[in-house]
Amino acid sequence: MVLSIAVAAIFWLFTALSKEYDTTIAYPVNWQFDNELYIVVDELPDKININVQGLGWNLIRASSGLNIVPIPIILNNPLASKKLAGVSLTNRVDNELEKLKLNYVLDDTLYLNIDQRGTRSFAIYVDSANISMDENYRIISSITCEVDIMELEGPLTMLNNIKSDSFLVTIKEQQINNDFSEQIEFEIERPELFLFRPRSAQVSFTVAEFVESERELVLEKINFPNNNNIFIVDTLCTILFLVRKDLEPTVRADSFRIIADFNNASLLDSTLMLEINSYPKDIIDVRLAHPQLRLQFSNQ
Repeated sequence: MVLSIAVAAIFWLFTALSKEYDTTIAYPVNWQFDNELYIVVDELPDKININVQGLGWNLIRASSGLNIVPIPIILNNPLASKKLAGVSLTNRVDNELEKLKLNYVLDDTLYLNIDQRGTRSFAIYVDSANISMDENYRIISSITCEVDIMELEGPLTMLNNIKSDSFLVTIKEQQINNDFSEQIEFEIERPELFLFRPRSAQVSFTVAEFVESERELVLEKINFPNNNNIFIVDTLCTILFLVRKDLEPTVRADSFRIIADFNNASLLDSTLMLEINSYPKDIIDVRLAHPQLRLQFSNQ
């Protein structure tokens, strides 16, 4: 009985598949154009929906994609072909179908985004202003980048929309507290569309820990009246600064020069702003603990 049922089922299946049917299938297509001159910006549809008539066997083969040769669609002017009406493909599709008859194309419109291929060169700069340093750490060397010029090849419209002729390299590492040397890839929106020459650049710089320190020294007075009727009570001042931790012991007070210039005095409120005239080259963030002094006047 089981054998009889199996034979009957097979006979029915072969009979059914030998009849003609109408059905809708997604049929593969192959877009053809000059890839050296043009580039696909948005992925092209790889199949089109069509309604066909044919024997059951052929419909199953077409639906499964087995041994199916994609329909070639030639684009002679890809820049002008932003969209194609499905009905315009009727003859092309019908001529390429094997053992199937095309009833109609279901897709109303196929949207294409193909651009001309172009190249553009950019000067490379490191985004030094946004490098994240750990607390009390500073960059003490020049920032070197082994690449000066980078060339991009890709969609011409996107290349022309880049407003700057320079390309900024961003260091993403946070709280840097060691000497830095890394290969950093160039970043751009939709990088898969572009060919980079080169793809990355080696960026390096030296880092040191800084500490806050201070020195006390004697002011140098200039342009004060010779009659000694105007004077400064305290001629000592404190200067604050940041210095590399390993160099802090070498900073001497006599390497600073702080000037009290009477020409900077304001007699209305009897104050005078001090000037930092010189200091060692290895220190940064130099400032005075009290940058303003009050003048004293003699009654004599």
